[in-house]
Amino acid sequence: MALQKEIWISDIKENLFANNSFMNMIGIDHSPYVNYKTVHIPQAGANPAVTKNRGSYPAAISQRTDSELTYSLNEYTAEPILLTDIDALQISYSKRQSILKQHIDKLSDVVANNTLYNWAATAGAYQVRTTGSAVGTALAPSATGTRNAINLQDLRTAAKVLDESNVNMNDKRYLVLPASMYYQLIGDANISKYLEFGSATAGTGKVAQIMGFDLIVRSSVVVYDNTGTPVIKAIDDEGVPSAAAATDNLGALAISSSYVTKALGDIKVFADEDKPEYYGSIFSSLVMHGASKMRTDGVGVVSIIQA
Repeated sequence: MALQKEIWISDIKENLFANNSFMNMIGIDHSPYVNYKTVHIPQAGANPAVTKNRGSYPAAISQRTDSELTYSLNEYTAEPILLTDIDALQISYSKRQSILKQHIDKLSDVVANNTLYNWAATAGAYQVRTTGSAVGTALAPSATGTRNAINLQDLRTAAKVLDESNVNMNDKRYLVLPASMYYQLIGDANISKYLEFGSATAGTGKVAQIMGFDLIVRSSVVVYDNTGTPVIKAIDDEGVPSAAAATDNLGALAISSSYVTKALGDIKVFADEDKPEYYGSIFSSLVMHGASKMRTDGVGVVSIIQA
């Protein structure tokens, strides 16, 4: 039988993004449409031409051809886990609660990873390569050799790309970056001086905002290959890059918040209690999720990729 919603579902909904705070902070929320397989986002057609001091009438009449961006929702299911009756009775801690938390944490990571990979920039115009000194640290899991460190100039370039793309300058901006790149960034001489001489954050070592970007740090963000226009690595069902290579590069995402979207459904928890053939109960969980950039041209997200 299904677990009682008032006991279980509220806990999952509250804790799902505890370690992935950017999911609650960035992007337009399309969760009300999660009961449908595909989300449709209208895309306005070309702007009308403008004539200065028009001398002939009537003006030519044209029609605007609109299009749409669509993204599909995916179903993520956590593998069932058996809780034997002997465990439930004799173990000093609540293994049932531990199993549930494990499901929550795993779904949280998978959903967050897939969100970032769907948001990452694919067009070269919205990709910035790092320009700092070559160092052998902050490497993708399978990468070898050295990469140029991320620095303050790279953030300036990313902000410039957003501004020149006519992205709303009043929109909230975020930089989601892997921890290893974050510590490279705050090691930049210009930022280090700011921390040392002018900032109250020196005591904690944490930097909240740089170049108009609120910083969000995760253990990992995205991984690209090393082609001329870097291609985002394919990911497996759990949102982990596959086909790892020694030339892979880490990426960080500079995001204007209203130019990305995500949709998240209610978490469903299932329990098959007191199964005689298993001498215990079986638990599993499910969530529907999808994410996308808001525009077909990719405006609003800049990926900062190692070089």
